[in-house]
Amino acid sequence: MSSDDASTAGRTSGGSFLSRRRARREQLARLRDNESTLLDRLYGTEFEGYAFPEPRDVDELTAVACMRFALRHGRELFLAGAETRAIESAIVAVTARWGMDHMTVDVTSRTIQAQYAPPGARPLTMMTETGSEDSRDLRQLDDLGALTHRVLDEGLPPLAAERELTRIISLKGFWPWWTKVLGGALLAAMLCVLASGTPKAAVVAPVVFLVGNRFGWALSTGGLPSFYVTGLQTAAVIGLTMLLADAQALTGGEAASVAAANMVLLLPILSVVSLAEDAISGFRAMAAGRLISVGMFLAAMVGGVSLVGFLLRDADVDARNTAFRALPLLLSLLTSAVGALGNAVFMGGPPRLLPWAMGAGVLAGLVNGVLHQELGQPTPLAVLGAAAVLGAAAGAVAPVLRIPSRSLVVPGIAGALLPGPDVYRSLLQYGLHVPGAAGYAVLAFVTTAAIGVGTVLGNHIGGAAQRRWAPASRTSLSG
Repeated sequence: MSSDDASTAGRTSGGSFLSRRRARREQLARLRDNESTLLDRLYGTEFEGYAFPEPRDVDELTAVACMRFALRHGRELFLAGAETRAIESAIVAVTARWGMDHMTVDVTSRTIQAQYAPPGARPLTMMTETGSEDSRDLRQLDDLGALTHRVLDEGLPPLAAERELTRIISLKGFWPWWTKVLGGALLAAMLCVLASGTPKAAVVAPVVFLVGNRFGWALSTGGLPSFYVTGLQTAAVIGLTMLLADAQALTGGEAASVAAANMVLLLPILSVVSLAEDAISGFRAMAAGRLISVGMFLAAMVGGVSLVGFLLRDADVDARNTAFRALPLLLSLLTSAVGALGNAVFMGGPPRLLPWAMGAGVLAGLVNGVLHQELGQPTPLAVLGAAAVLGAAAGAVAPVLRIPSRSLVVPGIAGALLPGPDVYRSLLQYGLHVPGAAGYAVLAFVTTAAIGVGTVLGNHIGGAAQRRWAPASRTSLSG
């Protein structure tokens, strides 16, 4: 059967809601009863609606090619910022599409391992290293998700899939490096406004970001470990801001808002979100690895604050403290949209993603503002509710748009839900040995973890609704 025929056969013509619901229950029952494969791990993912070809005998040479692509694909998904569960489900789906049964997959904090062990044959085990730190490239995440669907829908063979993967990796981003840096500077300006920054502070914050970003880049080119890079970047941001305050270019309050905005962009906030996601989804080893990485990053930032603590001892009280101010709702939606846009560009998002990223920021900002300002909910609960709605919307519309839900969630978080000032106060006060630092740190951590809890819940709800109400579902694939 041709790939077009296979794709056509893989889609039903629709039917009544009850018939689709019955077919889905039967499909999920088959997955749960199948103890010889990992297909049951696809339950609740975007691939659960596929009925894969019957398993077949795969010779060792072909199995090696299939597993090599699957592991490379998983590694690139990790580096692009995909969730751990999405990485596992993609590996399971593509190997099942190629008829491989009796597969086991394990994604840990540094490696992805796969074993193919059909009865009566010698087990074949392969492993690839992912690295201990994750990054985010929304353009590559988009292309890798499309490649997964090409393998499933078109029956792309392993060697052709690997060539396409190599092409995707070699592609240059949509934006030159300086454009992405300017996107981060735009996000810094929006965060500064939210942290009670004046128009002058909102202009200075991007300048400080640019200096800190290029300083960190220069340190990284020499092979300095990221722990020291983060610490020195933190010292540079705080030191430069306090020098501007000493020169009376900024008031104490303006200096605090500039420093808070820039420290948010140094924080591993999205790693904390991923930590919560992994812990909830059952990837305990990955969550433990992320916890260690987050702890080291925070220790590096505390060390950076301590290095320039002498500059802060004589600073006025406004420079030692700041808080998010309650902007008018319409203005907060504008800052959320612009911040989400800046984050999407900063993370290399393709042009087609940008309007959807801004929409995600507006949605998260709207729900957060209504819950916090209008209904009087505490910050963690407001953030939890906003993250859940954001995750549900992303889970529902991402398959229709053929955009990974992660590419919508991350800009939405950055545009509207980052808990910056509390983190700033906790790190600064800890470095200065001021009482109360631990309370701010706990509040910031709980708020950040609430983002992960909310997005996981929302993604499950939104994805389930999309799969249930979709007018058509994939039900069979040709072998």
